[in-house]
Amino acid sequence: MLLRCFVYFYAKATLFGRSSLSNVITGFVPDKALCFLAILLAHCVNVCAIASESVALLDQLESLHSENHIRVEGLDKIQNDLVVKPAGNPAQQIKALLSGYNHIVIQDKRGKIERVVILNKKSVKSQNRIVLPAKREGSHFTVEVALSGDGRLWQDTVMVIDTGADLVVLPESMIEPLGLAGGTFTQATMQTANGETVAKIGRLKELKIGGETVENVETAFVPDRLLGESKLLGMSLLGRFRFDIDDKNQLITLMRKPSDL
Repeated sequence: MLLRCFVYFYAKATLFGRSSLSNVITGFVPDKALCFLAILLAHCVNVCAIASESVALLDQLESLHSENHIRVEGLDKIQNDLVVKPAGNPAQQIKALLSGYNHIVIQDKRGKIERVVILNKKSVKSQNRIVLPAKREGSHFTVEVALSGDGRLWQDTVMVIDTGADLVVLPESMIEPLGLAGGTFTQATMQTANGETVAKIGRLKELKIGGETVENVETAFVPDRLLGESKLLGMSLLGRFRFDIDDKNQLITLMRKPSDL
């Protein structure tokens, strides 16, 4: 790029009858143009320096894994873009590398990072609105979310948007993986698509959807056989938003209600 800059100014000199670049700089080019040239050359140097420090995102994540023994999950969710090589400790590097992605960092009891789970690319967010991709399955849409019962153990999963369900509904087998094995539950009778059952009612500490983290989400846990493979994203979460479903483009827009801002 620097070479191109010099070629350009040499061509200008030749065009106006000046045979050398030095004549252009010292004689023909006025002071303001000299300032412009200096700024342009400085910019060229800066661009070249940034380009020389760029690395492939996947390669950098692989380096983090090999050097710090950090397991990275969800690599299929990212694009192998060029990024500026980050500096700092592993936590700072992860934050910089995955700034464009929703992700979860999981630490051991000593605070050492054990695992990073990449959920998805950050959705378009404007003020209190997020737009996230959805996938149609039959008559319903599904979205990717991350769940935690205690803020320490996380499960990323796909959930069915169900405005007919009063609560978020999960299978009982997720109670322990979510960190709720020692939690307090109440019981309530619920009607599911496969019959009536007694559900365990508890609360998720956090649920991440798109770029939003929603806390204290009331959740029903029912026998696995009654849900099959489904997990329902019901109104205990959806009711905190005004939402719009774009069937044609398979997008869901969530807007925080004023009472939840």
